[in-house]
Amino acid sequence: MAASPAASSRRSAASSSASLKHSDDHQPKSPTISADTLVNHLLVAKRSLSSMNHVLRANELATSARHSHEEMLLLAAQTAFVRNYLRDQNAILVRIRRSLQATYEWGKRDFKKLIKAMDEVDGALTGTMDMLRDTHVQTLLQPNDGERKNLLDFVDESSVHGMREVMKKSIQDLQNIQQSFDGDLLRLETDIRNLGQRINESYPQKPGDDVHLTPMVLLQSLDDHSSTMAQLLASLTKHFDMCVTAIRTTEGAAALARRKAAEVTQSQSSDGVSISGVIAEQESHMSDLEPKTAEDRAEMLKVVVQDADEVEDVVREIQERLAAMEQEYTSLQEHVDHSKESYFGIISAFALIGQIGDRIDDYVAAEEDFRLRWELEKEAVFGKVREMNEMRDFYEGYASAYGSLVLEVERRRAVDERVQGIWRKAQDSVDKILEADRVSREAFRQDVGEYLPADLWAGMQGPAQKWTVVRINDDDSVAASMVGRPDSGQGSRMASTPRPSAD
Repeated sequence: MAASPAASSRRSAASSSASLKHSDDHQPKSPTISADTLVNHLLVAKRSLSSMNHVLRANELATSARHSHEEMLLLAAQTAFVRNYLRDQNAILVRIRRSLQATYEWGKRDFKKLIKAMDEVDGALTGTMDMLRDTHVQTLLQPNDGERKNLLDFVDESSVHGMREVMKKSIQDLQNIQQSFDGDLLRLETDIRNLGQRINESYPQKPGDDVHLTPMVLLQSLDDHSSTMAQLLASLTKHFDMCVTAIRTTEGAAALARRKAAEVTQSQSSDGVSISGVIAEQESHMSDLEPKTAEDRAEMLKVVVQDADEVEDVVREIQERLAAMEQEYTSLQEHVDHSKESYFGIISAFALIGQIGDRIDDYVAAEEDFRLRWELEKEAVFGKVREMNEMRDFYEGYASAYGSLVLEVERRRAVDERVQGIWRKAQDSVDKILEADRVSREAFRQDVGEYLPADLWAGMQGPAQKWTVVRINDDDSVAASMVGRPDSGQGSRMASTPRPSAD
């Protein structure tokens, strides 16, 4: 018996042909085979039919494999469809992230510009304040102060410190706006990363042991094994039928076969095949294997003997093929399991994209809110920068005015000196006139004084008036305004003090 019915048929045909040729040439007698030998072959053939369970299992595996393969194809199609959809959604999320990232980078660049502008104006203001601190007030402006002061002593620095605190708060507010937007961007990146990870995890992983075998190859192999095992079982069945025919056509063999079959049945569990039943069935119905001539019977016996030697090999091959099918079916199930894992993984990713979709409006709104808050705070910062520039310009003007003040003090001092010089010259002239007046008065008194009565003119004996020039302060401005009036008798801004003459 060959490994397949085709081989068995070829051997049977060859054996029959050789037997017929030998019969034509030499007319040999039919081979003599004992009934015990035929019965033993029959019992072995009967036991081999238990391989039917293996064939049934093989058919079950092949059928289940086809169903599993169909399920896997359906899952793969659904998984691929959802995966393509998720890739499109992921691409949209990436574009949104790029927009948010560009806005965030713009904010960082703008923040650096703002910090640079604030540092520049603060540095300029600090330089101006240092210049005021290093500029000492000249002694002629503060002659009575023991400690020499500088220009900064006359400035309220609290306004500068308050402005700097406001600028620091603005910087903190800008950083808080950045951190808030950075948190939104980080959450979006986390969502994209998680979605990409789940999409990647949804790709099927090849089983480790049978990575070279695709599901289709495994399915075809299972079908081939199942078909071959069915053919091998058919050859075993045919061999069994031929053994029954040989027993039935051999005198005394049928009774011996029934007796031994009964003994085997008592000692072992029944395999479901009744030799007596098969013999009775063949006796009631003419079998196709029924020999017509002695030559046919001889050929049949020859085939029975030859195939009997191969029964064990065929049974072993069926077992080996079933074992291979079990292994291949396990490999196919691993592919199916991976397909299911991919499907459930992509469904999980699909659920995640739904959650991300609920947050996408928040991400877009966060970008708009960031720009709005940033522009408002930036405008406030620029306002503070302008105020600091104005403050610096004021202090620069203060320093410049101090220089003008020094020049003005020098000019006024020069005017005072000129006025004092003029008044000194005038005082000298007045003193000379008064001295001449005194001499004239004395000469007048010597000449006519003794002749004139004292009460004739009240001023005849009075001293000559003396004139002095005094500086008028702001408090004396009212008194000074009286000088030079018509009723005052004086036309100059000089205070006259009558003094008695030396004589």
